[in-house]
Amino acid sequence: MLPQVDDVDGHAIFLDLDGTIAEIVEHPEATRVAPTTLRLLEALRDSARNAIAVISGRELAVIDRLLFPLILPAAGVHGLERRDATGVVHRSEPLDLQPITFVLEKNIGDESGVVVERKPGAVAVHYRLRPDLERRCCEIVKELVGQRADLRIIHGKMVFEIIQKGLDKGDVIDAFLNEPPFQGRIPVFAGDDVTDEAGFVAVNRRGGISIKVGSQKTEARFHAEDMQELERWLWNLVVEPCEDRVQ
Repeated sequence: MLPQVDDVDGHAIFLDLDGTIAEIVEHPEATRVAPTTLRLLEALRDSARNAIAVISGRELAVIDRLLFPLILPAAGVHGLERRDATGVVHRSEPLDLQPITFVLEKNIGDESGVVVERKPGAVAVHYRLRPDLERRCCEIVKELVGQRADLRIIHGKMVFEIIQKGLDKGDVIDAFLNEPPFQGRIPVFAGDDVTDEAGFVAVNRRGGISIKVGSQKTEARFHAEDMQELERWLWNLVVEPCEDRVQ
């Protein structure tokens, strides 16, 4: 059961993207955010007086494309990019992962159903369409990262991501909470994957509301059965709910 929140104005809302406010699809380029969800985000932004941010493994440019026409505070590539509420973008200097990307594309990228996705400071290997290749993808990624002390592996839902060591989702949530309009508010963070666990820990440490979408083992204090349950709960936070909310 999700908690009762009577005053969203005293809270800061942080939301993961894929699997939380956008359905996970077979190819990352096919992801879409439903129009009703965009209206929900806009209503939350207004009710929370702009204290809402999207925290994702996607690049900021991709987040903005998926949420168009909304431009929200956001963190991308698991914290390597962050746009604060004033519009200033903070970036860690990205490593050159072209040699690793080349090896991945050569060794696994030609397999039907496998997608190698390039990001600043990261590269992801999606195998959603080829779950039979999970072990092979894992072996290749581990071998590459084993040769580098400056990289780490994130194993998400049907994806292995190689990313430079540095910030995580918990760090960027803390960064937002040290700035207006998030400062002094109770944090709420909803996510669906292992990449969100650091965010749950950070929110728990501040006495906030951490929500796992799905039933997997987690550090989150609350569970939403699926995206639809989370969306219904989020609509209840809005001061003046729209008529087209999820029923």
